[in-house]
Amino acid sequence: MDQAQILLNGLWEPFSFLPLFGYASLGLLLGSVGGLLLVLLWQRHGWLARQRRWHHWLLKLYFLLLPLGGALLGAQAGLLYGGQQQVNKHLDTYAPLLQVVAGGVWQGFSGYLQEQDQQALLDELQASSVQQLLNHLAAQYLQAQLLARVPELEEASWAERLSAELLNHLQVALLGELVRDTAIEQANKYTGVDREVMLQVLDARVEQLFQADFLVALFKRQVGQVLKPIYLSLLVLALVMLALVGLEMGVSRGLRQWRAQAPLHSTQTQVQQREGPVGAVQR
Repeated sequence: MDQAQILLNGLWEPFSFLPLFGYASLGLLLGSVGGLLLVLLWQRHGWLARQRRWHHWLLKLYFLLLPLGGALLGAQAGLLYGGQQQVNKHLDTYAPLLQVVAGGVWQGFSGYLQEQDQQALLDELQASSVQQLLNHLAAQYLQAQLLARVPELEEASWAERLSAELLNHLQVALLGELVRDTAIEQANKYTGVDREVMLQVLDARVEQLFQADFLVALFKRQVGQVLKPIYLSLLVLALVMLALVGLEMGVSRGLRQWRAQAPLHSTQTQVQQREGPVGAVQR
């Protein structure tokens, strides 16, 4: 009990702010540089040139707004990723103590089964997954229902007996899926455990639930699933920012506000034509 209390208290220890600052700074730098390079690329292709002077100079704000927006999104993503790495590192630190606590529970449970001469049940638990155990319980329930109908089936024909047997197998399969979906739904409802994490729990062997490596991996995956919507929201914000820029470009192009750039060879030809009479007079 004292070990479990130490484990719970240790999870509330403060994070190290130096890695968080490093990830945030890296994200800020990458976001600002990425935004600046994107604006320079647009300017090089002439996508920021407009017919009206005020419109043309107004778009120069892209050199400020896009790097600033990229820096903010990058800093938030860096903080988020740094926090996730801190949580994962924290969980790895307490894996040995978690193994002691979980291993003690499993040893006590297995010792109880051995004292009750339930070695066969213990071996089955070690070899079976959680889903297989639930399916076994569902099959026992249906078997009990089938035994209650034995007097009726003794007087039935072979076709009716075959139909009852097929129906029993179908009920076992359907009830197994129902138990699986119900366990996932109830776990998500009362504990907030993600569906993918719960599926991994159901597919694991019962003995794995008392192993620290498996539990730590589950915690890490749950943390990743919790932070996933936040990552997606940052991505959506970046896409919205680019979509607004693209909308402005599309509207300006539709209204013929883009400043047409003459090709390089035609510009050189015009210069030569202007210099032609001057050269002839000099000769």
